[in-house]
Amino acid sequence: MRIAILGGTRFIGRALVEQLAAEAHVDRHDGSALAAALKPFDPDALVDVSGMNAAAADAALGAVGSSVKLVAISSGDVYRAYDGLHSERTTDALPLTEESPLRVRRFVDGPQYENLEMEERYLPRGATVLRLGAVYGEHDYQRRFEFILRRVRAGRRRIPIGSGQFLFSRVYVGDVAAAVSAALGGDVAGAFNVVEPSTAPYRLFAEQILAAADASDVELVKVRDDLLPEDLSLTGALSQDLLMDSSEARAVLGWSPVDPAETLRASVRWHLENPPSDASDDFSADDAVLA
Repeated sequence: MRIAILGGTRFIGRALVEQLAAEAHVDRHDGSALAAALKPFDPDALVDVSGMNAAAADAALGAVGSSVKLVAISSGDVYRAYDGLHSERTTDALPLTEESPLRVRRFVDGPQYENLEMEERYLPRGATVLRLGAVYGEHDYQRRFEFILRRVRAGRRRIPIGSGQFLFSRVYVGDVAAAVSAALGGDVAGAFNVVEPSTAPYRLFAEQILAAADASDVELVKVRDDLLPEDLSLTGALSQDLLMDSSEARAVLGWSPVDPAETLRASVRWHLENPPSDASDDFSADDAVLA
């Protein structure tokens, strides 16, 4: 059943949308269930946000016809540099472009996650594939600001930090949505990096988070990288930076991010107002290294 809802964004309508959406879920890995759900809906386009392996991609592609426009979400983890980071090697010059070498070693992050497999299915079908950096913003379940914010919430006045030079390209979740919209509105196949055009090294990133949290008086204390608490490891010296270039997405798709200063502040405020229920209040590792 195809349903149009007018006034579905506030109170009763919002609850109705959430209820109907919850009832409409199917297992995205179940190709026959997907086909049964999508065939009567007859979509003009398919956006695959969670096709993180071959099975997921095959199920999705088998459920739609050849004329359906395809957009798939991938990641900068497909580049060889990502494997270099995980194997403590320096492998690639920066920035990483769409022509940079891809990984040879597979399943770096576990047996269920391999964006290379997904891309190998989607790209031959004429899809637009968006390779994202570290995505931040409201509702970020990876909590990319938590290495600083859990200490701010606890009133910590001094935070240990390493050399702080690691470069990891980022992108705001709303800008990802804008990139998908741009891809849907265009007629361009291929892979595109989608990241902010400039990237702060991790110490500066930490300072930006503190400023956005109105905690600029908190002191970042440089310590030896080998003494860093585990959740501060990205502030240390790492073998390979993950700095990506998004000029192709800006030029070809016509995509551009909004002001990162605005999105960072809005995201930090949201995470301060919505702390994780399982946040640790153990700062013994901090105390030990600061001592």
